[in-house]
Amino acid sequence: MIARFLFCIAALFAFTQLSGCAIAPTHPSLVSAALPALIPVRDFVADRESTGGYSVSPDGKKLAWIGIDGITSAVWVKSIGKDAKSDAKAFHSRARYYRWSADSKFLAIVTDQGGDENAHIYVGRIEGSETKLVDLTPFEKTTSHITRVIDGGSEIVVTSNLRDKKVFDPYKLDLNTGKLTMMATNPGNVAYWGVDREGLLRGRVMVQGDQSLLQVPSSADFSTWKTTATWSRFDAMHAVELAEGGKWAWALSNRGRDKQALVKLDLATGDEAVVYEVPEVDVDRVMISRKTQRPLLAYSMPNFPRLEIYDAAMKQRLQALAGGQPASIVVTSIDDAESTYTVSIATEKGSKSYLITGTAEPQPLGENSLSRLASALSTSKPISYTSRDGLQIHGYLTLPAGVEPKNLPMVLYVHGGPWARDRWGNEGQGRNAQMMANRGYAVLQVNYRGSSGYGRAFQEKAIGEFAGKMHDDLIDGVNWAVKTGVADPAKVAIYGGSYGGYAAMLGATITPEVFACAVNVVGVTSLARLLETVPPYWELGLPWWYRFVGDPAKPADRAIMDAKSPLFHAAKATKPILILHGVNDPRVKLEQSELMVAALQKAGKQVDYVTFKGDGHGNFKWNNNMTLFRKTEDFLANCLGGRSSGFDYYQLGAWAF
Repeated sequence: MIARFLFCIAALFAFTQLSGCAIAPTHPSLVSAALPALIPVRDFVADRESTGGYSVSPDGKKLAWIGIDGITSAVWVKSIGKDAKSDAKAFHSRARYYRWSADSKFLAIVTDQGGDENAHIYVGRIEGSETKLVDLTPFEKTTSHITRVIDGGSEIVVTSNLRDKKVFDPYKLDLNTGKLTMMATNPGNVAYWGVDREGLLRGRVMVQGDQSLLQVPSSADFSTWKTTATWSRFDAMHAVELAEGGKWAWALSNRGRDKQALVKLDLATGDEAVVYEVPEVDVDRVMISRKTQRPLLAYSMPNFPRLEIYDAAMKQRLQALAGGQPASIVVTSIDDAESTYTVSIATEKGSKSYLITGTAEPQPLGENSLSRLASALSTSKPISYTSRDGLQIHGYLTLPAGVEPKNLPMVLYVHGGPWARDRWGNEGQGRNAQMMANRGYAVLQVNYRGSSGYGRAFQEKAIGEFAGKMHDDLIDGVNWAVKTGVADPAKVAIYGGSYGGYAAMLGATITPEVFACAVNVVGVTSLARLLETVPPYWELGLPWWYRFVGDPAKPADRAIMDAKSPLFHAAKATKPILILHGVNDPRVKLEQSELMVAALQKAGKQVDYVTFKGDGHGNFKWNNNMTLFRKTEDFLANCLGGRSSGFDYYQLGAWAF
């Protein structure tokens, strides 16, 4: 008791000494600006009222969502129409995602341990008071994922690399009994298994050299298969839903075209008919009606989100929720009768969720942290510019509120992937961008060449252009912001995670004259070592990487890869660098940062290095995000002259988590 009392006194003293250590802005454009209230870091990373991931059960009677129980991450479930406090129960889990069983009796929750991406599938029983989760795939160094919920019962289809760590086999998993039954064996090169709603294996896609082969089973035991179509393995072809007993599938495809479109794919011939396409960008994803086996929704994002709604009644209700303003409208779940569904309405200032039942008024369910802070947040708008070689580049600019957008300190925030893209209203990237804007920075996000979503040609312009034209696109973005008067050329930082961290290290080493400082989160520093140390189940995807950056097993390729790797340019750095990395990262191993830090220190360069226990390729733990945000805001304040919230009293207890 005495020890606890003394600790509390010490903690209170520390809080009173440190809580007033906020850093005022020093950049000339911010010193006298009417900036909004400074949002504490804890409100971005540790909001216990934040909720999301709402999903209605197939029978339309229950509702599940991701939130917090006390101080623990949880998947909640309750009966629709009943008070959450009296009816709800929580399954404690740091869920990556979850699915209902078709009979609405179970939740299958997918999670890993400490960010190692060895995902396990846990089951929670809905009825009764029991909240204990049971691990149904308790296999070491194995990753399992849900690919299909089978109609009519408690079975699901999962894929797992239990047998061979390099590839995935399909299994049926009974959530009631825990029985796991292999459906077919992967011969070593199957990249996709097609299973219909009845749980029947209807097709597969095999990669062979530079070709992808669409195959259908020609024997009842799946020992022989018939090839019905072929295409380049570098084409995009993603089956969304199988229909009519496996005769055809809804798919997203760019075969024979530049942009990815929604198509109807004949499994017997491989022929496809385009159903919906967008001239400017790829179709991102679709929702298919279980009742009609026709599309309900199709999503794309040219600049702002675009939603094609095929059901007239649903269209009227969803558009009313958006209120005529730009918004990302996502139907996150729908019951079997297609009369009850959950919707997320997101902007750059957060997301709110609603339950829609019959003709009743939409019922608000909850909102995320950004939405709860919306009054103090900034506006983000689409921008575009022309690269030095004439390519149209798109992106987003978030400007700090309360200040004239002129000669501002700026953060170039580079997305990962690189075959991904920044999106308007995106929760993950958006949270970081809003934190930086609240500190007084303009935040520029660039969808450089190689980014997904803008078509085949745009992505393929990145072949051989790591540390080349891909980086030029980023520098051209900075030049655009300076030319338009938004950015102070002497106060631009580069920040990014994964590939974005790689770009940040390139900025610090090969173009140090452009940037005042750099922040690298789980970033690549050696391209060759990245491809030599990826998880075994990346093997089928490695030819894609070889196509863009080279094969490290080939001496000539390796020499080029090393020349494009920041690790070998550490001596050229001239500005402060902050490096942050999760120790359990299975993709970009911790050694990528350790080697870079050692090289920088050997060259006598200024570098701050922070690691996160219990996290991997990006942080899920709030205390690690607390440290990441606090380190970042102090670092940027010293480098760019923005403000910082200083010590946050949540840091006092963060060590316990």
